[in-house]
Amino acid sequence: MFARTFTLIAIIAAAAISVKAVCDSGVPGDTYVVKSGDTCWAIATDAGIDVTRFQAANPGIECNFLAVGQASRCSI
Repeated sequence: MFARTFTLIAIIAAAAISVKAVCDSGVPGDTYVVKSGDTCWAIATDAGIDVTRFQAANPGIECNFLAVGQASRCSI
C-alpha cells in the first residue's frame, strides 16, 4: 500500500514540475517560443493558466495561426 501511495505522489509531483517548465522562472512576462504542434490551449495549460488569460497576455497572437518560432508571453 505504501509503495502505491509513494508512486502516485511521485507521479503527481513530476507532473507539477513539468507543467512549470514552460516558463522557467515563473515571472510574469516570461516568453515561450512556439514549437511545431503547439496550440494556445496547450501552451496555456502547460504554463498553468487558462486560454483566456493567455490570449489577454498575447493580443497580437491569432491562436488559429500559431507560427513555429513565434514568441508568446506565458502570463500577465
